[in-house]
Amino acid sequence: MPTPRVPISPDKHSWQPSLIPGVVTLVTSVDATGVPNLAPKSFVQMVSFDPPMLMFSGQPEGNTEANILATGSFGVSLVHGALTERAFGCIQWQGAERLANAGFTLEPATAIAAPLVAECRAWLECELRDTKQVGGALVVFAEIVAASIRPEIMEQAPRQRYPALDLAMFLEGGLYASVERARPATPEAPGPHSTRWVYLLSHAQPELFTQDLVRAHVAHLAALEDQGLLELCGPFGERKGGMVILRGVDREQAEAIMAADPFVSSGAEHAELREWALSSRDNRHMGMG
Repeated sequence: MPTPRVPISPDKHSWQPSLIPGVVTLVTSVDATGVPNLAPKSFVQMVSFDPPMLMFSGQPEGNTEANILATGSFGVSLVHGALTERAFGCIQWQGAERLANAGFTLEPATAIAAPLVAECRAWLECELRDTKQVGGALVVFAEIVAASIRPEIMEQAPRQRYPALDLAMFLEGGLYASVERARPATPEAPGPHSTRWVYLLSHAQPELFTQDLVRAHVAHLAALEDQGLLELCGPFGERKGGMVILRGVDREQAEAIMAADPFVSSGAEHAELREWALSSRDNRHMGMG
């Protein structure tokens, strides 16, 4: 019996769900006189390992494409979740107005004339190798001559680097997805990757709660999220405390994170740490599936 299939339009603009997500990037370039330009691009893809080559699809009459043809290089700054609103929003401006209004900081690259976006967490520096007109697009092929990443990401265990990097993938309909989890391609035995640490919070001295304390707690959680260590968090209903779920840490690290939470260190909330073993397809449901 044939597999049931529902036909949809081949027009990517109408796809929900998006069938070919693309990583969200900010492509930076300079013109022949050194004036910088920035443009969001999501049609970006690796095309070769040796040498390392990428391609992106642009507009034949675009400023970015003209700059690349004139100078032969460009930067690719990879967007993470917290930057997506600014990356999506900057398309409403052009040229110098975009740089002035989008609020991104440009810094020198190491191997090319084009700058890089300081607020990002990873960067590629590229030199032009070829272009090809395909339909209404100009496809740019370039060699990656330098790559860099924030040091705090590389300090994490390899699998934890993905949630710390938090790459944003463009979807249609004003949506994006975050690469928040690296999963094994084949089932693996239960182990550290299938363990989470949970600290449960319950009110101890509610009178200690102030706006400053709440802001400090939120800043603590945001820092954990930036490091890729925060799985989930939030309050329970009926003002009965809350829960923070940590990943990529051992018991000692989890205890230190819990103790450093301003809600806990101030005495406003009592905290209880629990180990949570995940049962999922990743670990064959703890070896029993």
